[in-house]
Amino acid sequence: MTSETRENGLSTTPLTWLYVPGDRPARVEKALSAGADVVLVDLEDAVASDGKEYARAAVVELLSEPVPVPVHVRVNHLDGPWGAHDVAALAGLPHLSGLRLPKSRGPEDVRRAAVACGGAPVPELYPILE
Repeated sequence: MTSETRENGLSTTPLTWLYVPGDRPARVEKALSAGADVVLVDLEDAVASDGKEYARAAVVELLSEPVPVPVHVRVNHLDGPWGAHDVAALAGLPHLSGLRLPKSRGPEDVRRAAVACGGAPVPELYPILE
């Protein structure tokens, strides 16, 4: 997401980011209308292991339709059992604004995420250094 300047000189850079767990679709829907500039759906820390696949499916369904604000998704770590599956399922969805890559160690993790897109258009990838 890039910063632009409005006619009044104010930045259009998102100021309000609302995080919401991906396994709670009703909360995600509520977050989309809460007035935040961006909604960030978390599939990693906010979702218990037994809810990971459900959360991924719910987010895929959500992003298959238009959404009122940009939506980023924090996927699971690529070294774990869910991360590459998250990226592959989400890549190419028409209403995904970006993927957040947790526990990134460097450029190689970003390349791995791009490869995990499996030929689908690569969304904006944001490595998170933790």
